[in-house]
Amino acid sequence: MDDLSSLCTICHIEPPIYTCPRCNLQTCSLACSKRHKIRSMCNGIRDPTKFLPIEQVATPWGIDHDYNFLHGIETSVARSEKVLIQDLELISIDEMERARTGESIQEYRRRTGRGEKELPGEACIERDLTWANIRVMKAPKGMKRNKENATGWNKRQRCIIWQVEWIREGKERTLFRAMGNRPIGEFYEAMVEEERILNMSEKERREKKKGEKRRRADEVKRNLAKRARGEEEKLDMTSVPILQDPKTGTWNVAPVYSAREEVANSEREDSIAMPPPPKPRDYKFYLHRPLTPASFPKVLAPISHSKPLTEQLRKREVLEFPTIHVFPSSAETLPEGFMLEEDFLKAVADGKKGVGKKMEQDVETEDEDSTDSEDTSSGEESDSEESMEDGEIA
Repeated sequence: MDDLSSLCTICHIEPPIYTCPRCNLQTCSLACSKRHKIRSMCNGIRDPTKFLPIEQVATPWGIDHDYNFLHGIETSVARSEKVLIQDLELISIDEMERARTGESIQEYRRRTGRGEKELPGEACIERDLTWANIRVMKAPKGMKRNKENATGWNKRQRCIIWQVEWIREGKERTLFRAMGNRPIGEFYEAMVEEERILNMSEKERREKKKGEKRRRADEVKRNLAKRARGEEEKLDMTSVPILQDPKTGTWNVAPVYSAREEVANSEREDSIAMPPPPKPRDYKFYLHRPLTPASFPKVLAPISHSKPLTEQLRKREVLEFPTIHVFPSSAETLPEGFMLEEDFLKAVADGKKGVGKKMEQDVETEDEDSTDSEDTSSGEESDSEESMEDGEIA
C-alpha cells in the first residue's frame, strides 16, 4: 500500500501528476485541482514576488521571470495612464508628469520652460471671464458635460471660442463652437449650412461644386473686365484739347477737369461695392438660465443674433458652456415647459414678498396674543386683589 504522502492530497487514491504553481499542492487530475482551488480559494497563478533561491534565479528561466514581471508592471501603468488621460479625460499629460515628479505648477513650468513667454489659454479665458463678470460653473470631471466642453482660446483673434449647445425645436441637440467677438447668428447659419452639406446626396454635392467653380470663373471675368475698363478710361491728357478764346485770350480747361472727374467717379463707383442685402431672420435665440428651482419650467432669456456671445453673457452664469434654444420668429409665445427670465424674476420676487408678508402677519398675531394674555393676567390679578380686600373687611 502506498504512503498517503505519495498520493494525491485531495482524493488520496492516485499518485499526483500536477503541481499548483501558487501553493505547490500536488493533485492527480483536473477535477482534484479544481476542488483544491475551491477549498483553498487558490487562483492557481504563480506569485512573481515569492522568494526563490539563487540557484533558480541565476538561470535563463529566472531572468525571463524577472523581466516578464517588470514588463507587466510597466504595461499596467501605461494602460492606466491611457485610461485616465485619453479615455476618461480626467487629467492632462502635464498633470501626470507633475504627479510623477511631485512638483508644483510653478516648479514644473520653471523646469520645462512652459508658460514663460505667453499666458496659457486657460489663464486668458479666466482673465476675459473675470473682466466680463461671467461665472462658469464646472461639472465634475468625467461627467458628460465636462467632456463635451471644447471651449478654448483663439490666439489670432485673442478671444474665447465658446462651445455652444444648440437646441432646436423638433431636433436633437447640436454642439457647434462660436467665437466670442463675432455675431452669434453667423455661427448658427454656418452650422445649418454645414448640416445641409453633410445631408446632401452625391449628385447635389457635384452640382454645388460646379456652381462654385462657375461663380469663381464669373468673378474672375468681372475683375478682368473691370481692370480693362479702367485702363481704357485713363485719359491721355495730351489728347484733350486746351482751347483758347481768340477774342478774349482766355483758356478753356473745362474738358480736362470734366474728364478727370469722370475717371475719378467711375473708379470710386467700382471700388465701392454695395453690401449684399441682409437675409431675413426666421428664428429667435434664447439663452438658457441654469440652476433654477425645479418647481419652475426652463427659464430662457432672449438674446440678439447680431451681437457677440461674450457680450451677451456678461453678468450671467453658465454650466460648463452656454445653451441656446432656437425657436421660429413666427412664434409669439414660448412653447410649453419654458418661461421668460423676466417672468421668473417677477415670480421669485412676488414669492419673497409673500413670505415676508406672512412673517409680518405671524409676528402681528404673536403680538396680539401676547397683549391678550397680558390683559387677561392683569384682570385676574385685579380680581384676586379685590377678593383679598373683601376678606380682610369681613
